[in-house]
Amino acid sequence: MIEAVIFDWAGTLYEKNEGIFPYTEKVLRYLKPKYKLAVISKAVSDNVETRLKQINELRQYFEVVIADKDKTQEQFIECMKELKVIPENTLIVDDRTLRGIKIGNKLGCQTYWIRNGEYAHELPNKETGNPTKIINSIEDLLTIL
Repeated sequence: MIEAVIFDWAGTLYEKNEGIFPYTEKVLRYLKPKYKLAVISKAVSDNVETRLKQINELRQYFEVVIADKDKTQEQFIECMKELKVIPENTLIVDDRTLRGIKIGNKLGCQTYWIRNGEYAHELPNKETGNPTKIINSIEDLLTIL
């Protein structure tokens, strides 16, 4: 049973150079009463502050926010500890199979891969493992969760 959802930022909740996707806030508003929500974002060192300012627009929906130069397994473990959930009850939603999906699968989380946008060509492989589900956008969560 899913208790928490950890989102990626760019390509998942936010469209690069465009802003927050038009459906993002609607989806977060729908999920917030049902699940603990968090965001883990990879941000190169010179734009961590910018990334945090972008996320701040939606900060009210997230119990945990992590923006760092890299996206690591340790960050996901720490996030789940803060949310007080176990991997089996955690859903990772990401547009990158080589980062969020790979880490989530390795930890035993459920993983939803957004096969759309800049990294749609980044297919799952032996190293990443297959996602639990493939979705087009987080808007699909309105009918799945």
